[in-house]
Amino acid sequence: MQNQALLQESAVSPHHVIDAYRRAHYTIHGREPHVRYAGNSWYFVNNEAVHHKMLLQEITRLRELEQRKNLLNADKSIIHKLIARLRGL
Repeated sequence: MQNQALLQESAVSPHHVIDAYRRAHYTIHGREPHVRYAGNSWYFVNNEAVHHKMLLQEITRLRELEQRKNLLNADKSIIHKLIARLRGL
């Protein structure tokens, strides 16, 4: 399934890949990365050469990390609500 997503995203323009990476990176790290397209499926991310496929995998990893982070926060808030209810009894 992940390979299908990568194949579908490989047809996406470099501009969209850069935007997706910037959003995902900012969400996790809280700062904008410096990203530019170098041509021929290569990007420079914070002055490091990164291939298109690797950048797509990193976007996927950051999005999954964001989902896990959101689930953990939701679980914590549910636990805090249950504790508050139990204290109220």
